[in-house]
Amino acid sequence: MSIKNISNVYNLLLSLGAFYLGVTMLSGEGVFETFPPEWVGRMPFNSWESLAIMGMVIFGVGNAVISLYGFMKKDHKLFILTFTWGLLLFLSAIMPIMLIGEWYLPALQIWLLSLMQLILGFIGIVSKRFNKKKQLKF
Repeated sequence: MSIKNISNVYNLLLSLGAFYLGVTMLSGEGVFETFPPEWVGRMPFNSWESLAIMGMVIFGVGNAVISLYGFMKKDHKLFILTFTWGLLLFLSAIMPIMLIGEWYLPALQIWLLSLMQLILGFIGIVSKRFNKKKQLKF
């Protein structure tokens, strides 16, 4: 399996995960029953619903579009998009720590997911450049 296909499948899984988490947040059950009062006014969101919709739009739709683009196109822009979305996911996990000054448990899982996305994008970008240089020598 090529790095392109692995990246496409991973982006698709991240998209499905974003939609699943968004729907779970919108249900308002369990840990998403009440929005933490200490976050109100300090975070750009003041409810789980707004956070869920933004997450589904940016990470659900965004990763789905990147995945479909990768499956349909033969160019390597996929890796730049994958790296960019990985960086965006990483920064979105850091934002609550910077704004509130507290760590929360899901940040570690989000960082691991974003790190994998960053690595896939980086490997794809580097392999593209390496293959270009290799082709120029012959």
